[in-house]
Amino acid sequence: MAARRLGRIKRAVGLIALSLVMAAAGWWMGRSSVDAPVAPVNAAATAEDAVAAFRTEREQLRAMQKAQLNEIVHGDGTEAEIAALAQRQLMELCIREEHELTLEGLLTLRGFDDPVVTVQSDSVNVLLRAELVTQQECSVILDLVCRETGVQSGNVKIIPIN
Repeated sequence: MAARRLGRIKRAVGLIALSLVMAAAGWWMGRSSVDAPVAPVNAAATAEDAVAAFRTEREQLRAMQKAQLNEIVHGDGTEAEIAALAQRQLMELCIREEHELTLEGLLTLRGFDDPVVTVQSDSVNVLLRAELVTQQECSVILDLVCRETGVQSGNVKIIPIN
């Protein structure tokens, strides 16, 4: 009986993960750049638009993930163990989002213009508007990221964008 229950839980976890991936892929694939008007813009405006678009896409994807997890947590037919698992994933998602906002705020206070941070369970990406990031700046950023998230420095990518 325990083995059968464990099997159901594993299938549910797989379905949760699959539904999140499919939603993200479907949302991403549904985007259309064909209908977008083409207008000449300078490189700085394009980079700003790209950063803003990336941030918006991240927020929309997170909102979809939260909604799906909330449906599982509050679903009438959801088993208690599956609801608890979905609730843990929802909490992890909220914690990652909090880390991103905190790091973006700290980096802004350190003088970086409009930084974007993405936090995963075992890695962090830091996108900075800069031509070049100095060794000293990298050390400060790595220290902030590692302290805030607990991620190892080898799993942190600092990416200058311009």
